[in-house]
Amino acid sequence: MILPFLLTFAALSPASFAQDPFSGAAQKDEAATPTVVVRSIDVSIEEQMTRGLIYSCGSRYILQRTLSELLNDEIARRRAANIFVGDVDILEEDIDAQIQKRVDLVLNQDPTLDFWEQVKAQGFTTATFRDELRRNLQAQRMFFPEDPSEWPVEQLAEVLGQHWTDFLKDDHQTLLDMKAKGESQPLNDQMMNQFLMPTIWMSLMKGGMTMTPADGLPEGVCLRINGRDISTAEVYEIIEPMITVVERDWAESFVVKMNLASNDLKANGHWMSDEAYMTALSAERAEYEGTIIPHEMMILQFLGFPSMETYYQYFRARHSYKKVMPAKDSEEYAALVKESIATRGSFYSADKIQVDVILLGVRSKTTGRFPTEGDPYIACLERATEVAEILSEEGADWDSILLDYSDYPETVGGAQSSTLPQPQRGKLPMQSRNDLRGFLMENDYTDFVLQNSMANQIFFASEVGKVYGPIRTTLGYSFYRINKISKGSKVIDYAANERDAFVIDDDMLTTHFHAYVKGLRDAVK
Repeated sequence: MILPFLLTFAALSPASFAQDPFSGAAQKDEAATPTVVVRSIDVSIEEQMTRGLIYSCGSRYILQRTLSELLNDEIARRRAANIFVGDVDILEEDIDAQIQKRVDLVLNQDPTLDFWEQVKAQGFTTATFRDELRRNLQAQRMFFPEDPSEWPVEQLAEVLGQHWTDFLKDDHQTLLDMKAKGESQPLNDQMMNQFLMPTIWMSLMKGGMTMTPADGLPEGVCLRINGRDISTAEVYEIIEPMITVVERDWAESFVVKMNLASNDLKANGHWMSDEAYMTALSAERAEYEGTIIPHEMMILQFLGFPSMETYYQYFRARHSYKKVMPAKDSEEYAALVKESIATRGSFYSADKIQVDVILLGVRSKTTGRFPTEGDPYIACLERATEVAEILSEEGADWDSILLDYSDYPETVGGAQSSTLPQPQRGKLPMQSRNDLRGFLMENDYTDFVLQNSMANQIFFASEVGKVYGPIRTTLGYSFYRINKISKGSKVIDYAANERDAFVIDDDMLTTHFHAYVKGLRDAVK
């Protein structure tokens, strides 16, 4: 369950900054671009591991810390220039009032929910959540104080551009007129949280110099903001309470695989130079300019990477692996294309499958988070073994066993989801591979970290009517049975259709790169 009203829109996730509500997708996405030319700097494996945890489990805090540092710089700039700052000394009572407001909203929606469990599920500790509320109160008092005569009009006009002229300028004048009459009215919360503040935060990010490890930070430094180093040890101490056993395993798996891949690619002369890396990354980003899905949104929300930092590492290794692949005009590459179409053609031609899944879950049903203590997969495997024995009995009734044991809900809540396909306890709707991956919570990041995809097994290596499992997945352990396959109508034409060629080439690169990394990992186990 997602409770966005816990925070302002700006704090929801790193992907919240992927699209500018005012200026358009292409302009907003510029904030994710590395601010300097990337430099390769070798650091210890311990530093890599800690950074891996910070930029996966602690990606929320990295964003929070970045915005906090930039806001403090804006406060200092205004004070130095003798410009209005506002009452930025936030009292603890002010934060308590903000928390109570959010508690009331949560309990009004569902009295059974644990407010602080919801907060933890969004990547906060109690301390960092209070810091987040403090920062948002500071920013609102600086840019949209209660007294409209104190608004920094010139700065707002510059940041908001035409939209200041089109509508907010008139709203501001209305507030001034009301003040003159002894009346007052606060800005609409929705406008403030979903449009105004995200744009303010983006303007601060664009105006600052932010560096992450991909930009070449030295040992012991995980973040640099306007020339100030933030130490790896300091950040890790703050985010460590947020890290679950499963998330730690995933982050460490990512770092180990990246280390193995980069070392092997470097040793064999395949590693991309800094210049080639930046050129390739810029080219990829350019493909999303002017589209409704900005580059950063694609990476964080669709490909599932916990931060752009982790994606930059993956991107460089994956694209370096291109040098290992045969030349595209070679017979060897043509043979790989033919093989890929033969084995994964159901994906390329948009086949659909109706599959039943018995899910034995390891995540909280109210937050979607892994337990903070212990490895939940251990107990889950015991349940999976029990279900496997029941399924193996003669005359076992699949449908009744699914209803008795599957942890999938009948429906997911929320007004926006009412018209969307529902999980139906695991009797999933007819859908494509990519849609199925959404129900299974799979993405490119989990494919790489876990070296396993149940959706791929369903689409590429399973028969109708046969029961498979238990399979360890991102959600727990699962059993599945395909009931129906609907062949797609799309005709694949690699030679004549550029889009077909792009999809197949990109999928082949990912598939072969992941197999290559798996081979490296298996060799050192």
